[in-house]
Amino acid sequence: MNRKRNVSYIKPEDPHFLKILKKEAGYDSSNHKFDKLDNADEDFVDDEDSELPQVVVLKEGDLTATEAEAEKERIKQLESAIKADLSQKVIFKSKSNNKKTDQKKVLLNKKKDKNRQLLSFADETVSDSDT
Repeated sequence: MNRKRNVSYIKPEDPHFLKILKKEAGYDSSNHKFDKLDNADEDFVDDEDSELPQVVVLKEGDLTATEAEAEKERIKQLESAIKADLSQKVIFKSKSNNKKTDQKKVLLNKKKDKNRQLLSFADETVSDSDT
């Protein structure tokens, strides 16, 4: 085991002809893997007004652009005010399983639609006897 830990790799120098070719081509031999990236401030700027989603008000109850902005600000304030309780164990909850109830509602609606589509001549016979 000790021999495996002491194994190291030493990269040999490039041959003379490769050094000449790299020098002529302007090849940069330094390793940029650990260089720090220069992040421009432009990358972290919020979207401009022209890039934001378009707000369309179709009905009276719909949110206007100003109300939507106010709601976003309110949500940001709530999130910043509420901090996670790090003393408790983190528990991930599964999504509520409303698919079964939704499927039951869909089936009931389909049955009602089928009943509406059935032809009923009983109503016509009553109206015919009246005349």
